[in-house]
Amino acid sequence: MNNYNFYKQEGSQYIFKNQPVFITVLCIIFLIVAGLIFNSVRIGSYVIFAVVALIVLNFFTKKFIIDMDRKTITGKHSIFVPARTYPIDNFRNFHVIATKYMGFITTNVMLSMYFEVDGKEKKLTIGQALTQKGIQKMVNETEDILNVNTPENGHQRPL
Repeated sequence: MNNYNFYKQEGSQYIFKNQPVFITVLCIIFLIVAGLIFNSVRIGSYVIFAVVALIVLNFFTKKFIIDMDRKTITGKHSIFVPARTYPIDNFRNFHVIATKYMGFITTNVMLSMYFEVDGKEKKLTIGQALTQKGIQKMVNETEDILNVNTPENGHQRPL
């Protein structure tokens, strides 16, 4: 049995563990800014408090589940988006988006999976990290669970 850093195994289901450190740091930064501007820009502080509440609520509703018995992947990245389920056979590739500050400082990296359903491209977001190294570990674990890079399964990706 494998021990994964980003997934928790329950039978044949692999449930992505939400990253509380990233969300906690983000919320603390927002709350500090809201506290500093509270006396001068009270409405702005209330808006920031509302954003923090949405971030925390989103943290608890987000899910990403790989079910190897049903051969499906289910994801819900936001409270505003319904959960979507796609067959593993429709998986096409991963997509990494890195946000850079001033062109060279990485501030956020996001990992998504792309599926082809009825000729249309669909995507599920897996997770976020502050570094590309963290995202690479997510990709490696997800590939390991899906058994993507074995020649006999027909999902061999070009390197």
